[in-house]
Amino acid sequence: MTPGSTVLVTGAAGFIGRHTVSAFHTAGHQVTAIDLRPAPPHLAHAARWHRGDFTAPDLLAEVAAGRYATVIHQAGNSDTRAPAGPDLDETNTLGPLRLAEACRTGGARLIYASSHSVYGTLHHRTPITEDADTDRTRCSGPLNPYSASKLALDQQMRTRHATGLAWAGLRYTNVFGPDETDKGPMASILTQLLRQAARTGTVRVFEDSLTAARDYIAVETVTTTIVQLAAAPAVPTAVYNVGAGTTVSFADLAQWCARLHRAATGRNLRIDLAPNPVSAAYQYFTCADMTTLDKALPGRPTTSAQSIETRATELFRAFRATSTA
Repeated sequence: MTPGSTVLVTGAAGFIGRHTVSAFHTAGHQVTAIDLRPAPPHLAHAARWHRGDFTAPDLLAEVAAGRYATVIHQAGNSDTRAPAGPDLDETNTLGPLRLAEACRTGGARLIYASSHSVYGTLHHRTPITEDADTDRTRCSGPLNPYSASKLALDQQMRTRHATGLAWAGLRYTNVFGPDETDKGPMASILTQLLRQAARTGTVRVFEDSLTAARDYIAVETVTTTIVQLAAAPAVPTAVYNVGAGTTVSFADLAQWCARLHRAATGRNLRIDLAPNPVSAAYQYFTCADMTTLDKALPGRPTTSAQSIETRATELFRAFRATSTA
């Protein structure tokens, strides 16, 4: 893939999709964007926008005809509370498989969004590798239908497209950053707590989660990684973890919020503890082993705990600015 190449981004009006469009536009590529929602005004110039479904026959025909060098698939149902059924299967598994077939026919490289949630509970609270997704001594496997739909896609891609298609499935951990607030309750807990602290001076967490810890990665790091994967001449076809490879505990997040709130207002932060109604389906620990991506993409952007705290401080200040404007 060279500068000026044609790129299709699905789910382009979503949180990661918006940043993906911006990243490829900045890198000098010709971007076509599709989403059921309208184009964000600030990105209207960055792509050729279409409103519609990523499985629309005319779009799949364009892909199969070789119009795009690379397809970045960010569309899907990301609601971890979504019920199992045909709609979820179509959106998160069967539809993407038809898109993959079109990419194979048209010779496009496919990079699609998977999820770290496919691992479920990590039994040993240590970083997990991609090949452990069905090892029940390492992890429980999916805790909800959403995660099961993502794992089904990964498994089908491995089976159907071992050869003949250049593809990479990216198991994002907890992606955070600007413009995430429209995800509502599906936003990362880091963003939710920072927003609560900045706007109300109170954060609400589940009473059993202060010892929980998760792997966070900034959205800019994710999209830089995607652009590099698209440009790399030879990346092995595989599923890849995309995370920091380190964790931040909920207790540490609460301390960050308390320190930032006190510095901004001179007052102490209030922390409300609430019962966890979804404890059986809650991920108390997430951490990605990044060895596979390190080998496939030397020099990839990395994330440290310090950089996460720095970005968290920036987000808190942004939330404060909008709440006091």
